[in-house]
Amino acid sequence: MSQPELPLVLIGFGNVARRFLRLLDESAERLDFTWRVVGLSTRHHGSVIDTAGIDVARAIALVESNQSLDRLESEPRERSGIDVIRQVTDAMADEASDGRLVCVETTVLDIDRGEPAVSHVRAALEGQAHVITANKGPAAFAYHELEALAESVDRIFFFEGAVMDGVPVFNLVRETMPAIAIDGFRGVINSTCNFILSELERGKEFDVALAEMQARGIAEADPSLDVDGWDAAAKTAALVNVLMGSAMTPHHVVRSGIRDVTGLDVRDAIARNRRIRLVASASRQGGKVRARVEPEVLERSDPLANLEDVENALYLNTDLLGQVGIVQRTGSLTQTAYALLSDLARISQRLRDI
Repeated sequence: MSQPELPLVLIGFGNVARRFLRLLDESAERLDFTWRVVGLSTRHHGSVIDTAGIDVARAIALVESNQSLDRLESEPRERSGIDVIRQVTDAMADEASDGRLVCVETTVLDIDRGEPAVSHVRAALEGQAHVITANKGPAAFAYHELEALAESVDRIFFFEGAVMDGVPVFNLVRETMPAIAIDGFRGVINSTCNFILSELERGKEFDVALAEMQARGIAEADPSLDVDGWDAAAKTAALVNVLMGSAMTPHHVVRSGIRDVTGLDVRDAIARNRRIRLVASASRQGGKVRARVEPEVLERSDPLANLEDVENALYLNTDLLGQVGIVQRTGSLTQTAYALLSDLARISQRLRDI
């Protein structure tokens, strides 16, 4: 059987998206599909559409040298992400109809309404494109609507990179835990906050630790989303919506971040054989799901207390298997980019199974 070629339209072309394309190249011999980029849209560097295939190396070079993608088109024009999606899905209607066109959405998180990412996903699905995203917004604000839309047009809406980078959380439950009910969860799911707390324990300054996470490309574009707990709240809402069948947004999560946690606080906890970690949790109470994100003083026997630096962990409370734990020991752009690659590979597998 010949390898399917998947045309890709990328909405957002930041660190994660560029690492994703490089990872596709690096992993080419392991993949059962080929690909070409047919559309790119950025917030600050313009856009380009070429159904024959965009010169990816040149596109990356332009953006990384702070130049516009308009240089790749003979007649450049101003277009929003929605415009790019609609123009590509119109121009590639045959590929979309065959289920080969994929939209890769990696814009930054909007904590107010999840926009424009939610609209990007909706427009792509309406154009019969599959969607993969590392953005937490769509699953945190509009999961049930978007999943219903995807099912109605027989397309895939995947977002494994939204929580714990490339470690399979959503796919683990969907693919390997049939007939299981998730009653709740508890975890450390923000790498930036965990790193800052670890550095405070070592005597480092808060701002220095945060700057390192920004330099690595791990912290959110707006780091207040991390330190004020909004990133963890968005991940919590996504987990609740997908795994527990509830309908929640980040604004329904009781939230406090680590902005007011000091080095004195964390070192005092260590002196008492405890550690402070930003914990996200949810549980079903009286038929309702309640969720919260807050710094907790943990006993050393708590597995979450042993997480260092960028390590994350999530413990799922299930009705049939008891507690199931997932631990991520490292986190980087590569792990997040891998989540996109793994979602794309699953789309390719679906095409081969048809």
